[in-house]
Amino acid sequence: MKKEKLIEDILEKEWSYFSKLNNIGGRADCQDNREDFIIMRKSQWETFNEETLLSYLEDLNLKNNPLFQKYGQMMKYNSPQEYEKIKNILENPSQNKISLIEKIMSIYMKWEEEFFKKYPIFSSMGRPLYSKDDDIETSIETYLRGELLSYSEKTLELYLKYIVEMKEKNINLAIKNMDNLASMQGFKNSDNVEDYYRSLQKN
Repeated sequence: MKKEKLIEDILEKEWSYFSKLNNIGGRADCQDNREDFIIMRKSQWETFNEETLLSYLEDLNLKNNPLFQKYGQMMKYNSPQEYEKIKNILENPSQNKISLIEKIMSIYMKWEEEFFKKYPIFSSMGRPLYSKDDDIETSIETYLRGELLSYSEKTLELYLKYIVEMKEKNINLAIKNMDNLASMQGFKNSDNVEDYYRSLQKN
């Protein structure tokens, strides 16, 4: 299956799950904004290799709404009291799964730190970096951990292998993700976004 078709299938499946999630406090506005959801998720999936995408699509087809797992696991950090109410229906990850996630995060968070350092203006428009700032908005660290907890161990193993390969090639997937996002929003890349908003600040 071609990468483009894989991403298309993943996006359709994810949107179906996401738009049907039951939220604390009622339906969120973002659940009715398909366009923004597709842009945000597509920019990420384009940084993945086909092997990992195929495995994740299998996860989506096998699991009962992995996006519920994702946002539920995030609540451990951004809504701990609410997390206590649902933790018993969430997956209890194995030690192997936790180990895989920590290895991925140790690389990916360094990439995110590089992005924040290189693009202070662009990075300031999104989520805070660390879980300690979840009271402001759900951080990249918390979101990433929740995301990875929704993957199967097979998908995590493939993704870790791919991430290590990218690290060895000095390719920063966090920056590539944001380059994709910038491109989908009418800019050339992250440099273009940073330069544009810096010029606005000078005027």
